[in-house]
Amino acid sequence: MIRQKVTYIIGHRNPDTDSVVSAMAYAVFKSRTEEGVFIPARAGKLNPQTEYILNRLGLTPPEFISDLIPKVDFFMTSPADTLADDTSLWEALQELEKTGHKMLPVVGSDGTYKGALHYNAFARNMMQYISPDRATRVPTSLRYLAEALQAEVVLEKERDVIFKSRMLVAAMEKEAFRAYLDKEKPEEAVVIVGNRRDIQALSIERGVRVLIITGGKALDADLTEEARKKKVSVLVSPYGTARTSWLAMYSSPVESAADFSLEPVKMRDPIRKIKERLNRSVSRCLPVTDEENRLIGVLSQGDILREPHIELILVDHNESGQAVEGVEHYRIREIIDHHRLGNMHTDDPITFINRPVGATATLIASLFFREGVSPDEKTAALLLAGILSDTVILQSATTTDEDRTVAASLAEICGLSVEAFGQEIMKASSRLEGRSCDEILDADLKYYQAGEIRFSVSQAEVISTPNLLRRKEEMQKRLEERCRRDGLLFSALMVTDIVALNSYLMIAGDPLLIGMIGYPFAEEGVFSLKGILSRKKQLVPYLMELVKKYG
Repeated sequence: MIRQKVTYIIGHRNPDTDSVVSAMAYAVFKSRTEEGVFIPARAGKLNPQTEYILNRLGLTPPEFISDLIPKVDFFMTSPADTLADDTSLWEALQELEKTGHKMLPVVGSDGTYKGALHYNAFARNMMQYISPDRATRVPTSLRYLAEALQAEVVLEKERDVIFKSRMLVAAMEKEAFRAYLDKEKPEEAVVIVGNRRDIQALSIERGVRVLIITGGKALDADLTEEARKKKVSVLVSPYGTARTSWLAMYSSPVESAADFSLEPVKMRDPIRKIKERLNRSVSRCLPVTDEENRLIGVLSQGDILREPHIELILVDHNESGQAVEGVEHYRIREIIDHHRLGNMHTDDPITFINRPVGATATLIASLFFREGVSPDEKTAALLLAGILSDTVILQSATTTDEDRTVAASLAEICGLSVEAFGQEIMKASSRLEGRSCDEILDADLKYYQAGEIRFSVSQAEVISTPNLLRRKEEMQKRLEERCRRDGLLFSALMVTDIVALNSYLMIAGDPLLIGMIGYPFAEEGVFSLKGILSRKKQLVPYLMELVKKYG
């Protein structure tokens, strides 16, 4: 069964509040306006502000996707056709032919993967049974024999007990067969004979385990009674002796012909890691199991040639450098963003919404209102939080009249005060006590590219700057390490005071470029950005101009 496509709605790496809530709210919108499966996702750890908002609203965080490098999960067939381990080999082969699969996994009653049936494994199994050099014992049971032969059960004993059988075809005179039969253990003997009363009587007299009468001929009443006394099970096969003998070889449990060397793969295994194993497998198929070894799907060569089961909608970014790793492997259906145009490439035309507003949440909310779809209270509160976070309670230079109008409408739906709710979530983001420098720098980090030059700018919002500025030497060291590690021209931290409505800039990197910065120093190593609140609209464009001049 080909799995239904899933559309992940996901924001940028190191997600901020606007990125996360936009993904969550847009998943609600798409689910209410379109058929399909839409799942909100995030490409990084939640920052304290976003965590606070979700906890306050009683909402579960979006699914975390560390990367989108092609994995087994994105291509496999699930649920997969399987064979229960107590299935007869005959029934299993019929299922293999009916489904058209090259391989069928064999599973226990609890879904645990045990092995796989494919034609190569079956052929190896049959070779050991028909080899003239081996006195092979075939594992079977009365039930399996009856199923394989489509036989009438006249007498039965221990119907489901599996035993090692010796299949004996009575194609000789009575005395010759007597000598042949005397060499076998009666409890293992399965005698296949046509309408020959003398052989039938001899087999019953010896107390064989199973007597199979071929050609659909009934056993005489007196012999039936004698077989009952001797506790001999009796089957009547509708087929001739030759075909009955052949079909009896298929009466084993499927496990007897399974390939136990075919090891499963895991959902999260990268395709590149398991591709060689897939190509080496006889059936060009691999079972997929979970951590408890329960079967959850099958991956075939054909699966990885098809499009993956997932598609993407990107929110709050449109640059490949800010997207989750591996995004280029999947079809991007839409992009909704409020940042500058980046370098994202798509193979097909897409829906692309990009307007100069203060938050992506504003664009998502506007879609709700435009389509006449009223967001529920929690979704309205999410969107409001995204707008207030990204616009610093509607005070950032990026704030537009649309942001203010949409925020007011959302506040009315969810019953929250714009100012009070804004102050509440801003306080949550400004609690930096106990957080390491790396946590502060990574919480809201974005990378930028101008030609061949790359740089990064982190942003931290605080209600008081002295505590953070006192850690400038440690911050400077971490910024320098990032420059070296990531091959950046420079790495910066923008510290925004949401009470004083000013920012400060710490920066490490190329001395020539840093020397070009025209802002005054607040103190040694820290630039004062008076009236600057927006990284996107105010600081980054300024830094881009410096990079162009730097050459």
